[in-house]
Amino acid sequence: MRISAYIHPIRTYLPCTGVGRHMNHILLGLAQLNGVELELLFSSQWLGKDGKLDPLCPLRNLPQRTFSTPENTTERTWKLFGYPRMDKYLPEQIDWLYAPMETYIPVSKCPVAVTIHDVQAFETNLPWSRTWQHQWFRYKWGRWVRRALSECRIVFTVSEFSKQRMVELLGGDPQKIVVVGNGVEQSFFDIASTNPADLQRPVEASYTLIIGGLRQKKGGNHVLAVAETLLKRQSSLNIVVAGELEADYVEAAKAYPNITVLGMVPDEDLPQLLRGASSLLFLSPYEGFGIPALEAMAAGIPAIVANRASLPEIVGDAGIVVNPEATDAIVEILINLAENTQLAAEYGERGREHAAQYTWSRCTERVITALQKFA
Repeated sequence: MRISAYIHPIRTYLPCTGVGRHMNHILLGLAQLNGVELELLFSSQWLGKDGKLDPLCPLRNLPQRTFSTPENTTERTWKLFGYPRMDKYLPEQIDWLYAPMETYIPVSKCPVAVTIHDVQAFETNLPWSRTWQHQWFRYKWGRWVRRALSECRIVFTVSEFSKQRMVELLGGDPQKIVVVGNGVEQSFFDIASTNPADLQRPVEASYTLIIGGLRQKKGGNHVLAVAETLLKRQSSLNIVVAGELEADYVEAAKAYPNITVLGMVPDEDLPQLLRGASSLLFLSPYEGFGIPALEAMAAGIPAIVANRASLPEIVGDAGIVVNPEATDAIVEILINLAENTQLAAEYGERGREHAAQYTWSRCTERVITALQKFA
């Protein structure tokens, strides 16, 4: 099977988001399969002087094919006008044009499969749904998403929640929406056997870890409320934040001595950071999947997640699902896990068993199986 994979290279550069991890792992996995010929397709603007992608891109050594026009301009015309058709940039013998990310690509030479990780743009009941930024986001996505759902032979997504929302909000055909999920790297499972006391820690006190920074869309207000209540309870538990802060949270975080902000953390440091924590706190109001919750479970620590969107589905009964607005209850859980090592270990063991079913190789198998089925 010959596959051309359209990508936004910058999204794959390390360290990257969950979508970037999905792109990297699925494409590297496909490239290793017997009987699969995979090449990348992207704008030539991303090529370095050596004719390859940036060294930060794990995909840089895969075969590649480029087009000369700028990425943003080209995609804008695809989505608005269905032009230019990209057939001339594909090899003569091609079985699939596949995008492991959200886009619309006009092609007639072969069937197209795209990946829509979530449809947050069309949700109307989120805390930010009435902002002009979200309404503009919804308008832009509205110009192409329904066309992609209609014209693409396969639409991949990462959770049953996201699939259901595509059906409910956009009228997507459930028969051709395929859930492939996400995986967890082996390094998170490996670190679970390490004694946290032997690790270098960002703070001396026990800490719960936040991944994704302090942002509204990651439940930043709920995290600040937890920090304030911990102080009122005179708890020594700290909150360590991995990721960038939105402007509104920079000064706010400084007001809490129990919050430590690390900024962007290299991917190779994340397993150790998780293993050293007493828990992961993930109060995001909307996630199409929520990889950090599974990474925490794989590392052997309890994952406390919001009862929102896909998160209850992803953690199942191995995670601790909470109302993100129930601050007092969340604080009680955090303190209990930090002090009761036996309870934390029980959740850690249960989480590891649950996370073991989420591997990138299984995700890749689901992709290739669907491509074979719908060819």
